[in-house]
Amino acid sequence: IRNDIDVPTFKYSSNYFINKTIVIDPGHGGVDGGAVSSGGLMEKDINLAIGKYLKELLDESGANCIITRDKDIELSKLSTIKDTRNRRDLNARVNIINHNKADLFISIHVNSFPKDKSIKGPIVFYYNQSEPSKELAKYIQKRLNTEFNKYYRYKKHNKSRGGTYYILKNTKSPGVIVENGFISNKEDYNLLKKDKFRYSIAYQIYMAIGEYLNG
Repeated sequence: IRNDIDVPTFKYSSNYFINKTIVIDPGHGGVDGGAVSSGGLMEKDINLAIGKYLKELLDESGANCIITRDKDIELSKLSTIKDTRNRRDLNARVNIINHNKADLFISIHVNSFPKDKSIKGPIVFYYNQSEPSKELAKYIQKRLNTEFNKYYRYKKHNKSRGGTYYILKNTKSPGVIVENGFISNKEDYNLLKKDKFRYSIAYQIYMAIGEYLNG
């Protein structure tokens, strides 16, 4: 962890994470920048920073943590299907999760809705037919709500949501897509561009994973 970031001292005992395989999936990368702010800040870079911080926390706590990308690349070349570049990239991520028989996975993203720049705050998505994923989403959503509420109180999005996104529907493990605020919103943008806040998000996700595993 970088020395210029205030790091919370509490870490879970390895009893929570020992023999647990957790896949961290920073979305987008390479030619696929994901959402882009009006100032040029790219989702792929935010996702990667949060993902690497989360991996460090999980590694320190004894988990077998796998990250789908640790640099600015996309993953379509690893796919086993013939389809669009975007679908092949998603397929590669699904294959990594399934091949490693993950106990859970976290897919990290940032939202954007330029048509209404007032919309802000985190949203955690889970597969409708997976009760464990729904439970994991609940823990993460609650902690991220608390983190964002340190900076502002009003959010239209404060509950996790069911969904049928490709990565949720095609994986065999419990897992969630974490949308860490809206890059199109000025307040979220000003938070997400800071390394300290990115680490705070990673830490809250880490804490929520511990609560889920203990629960």
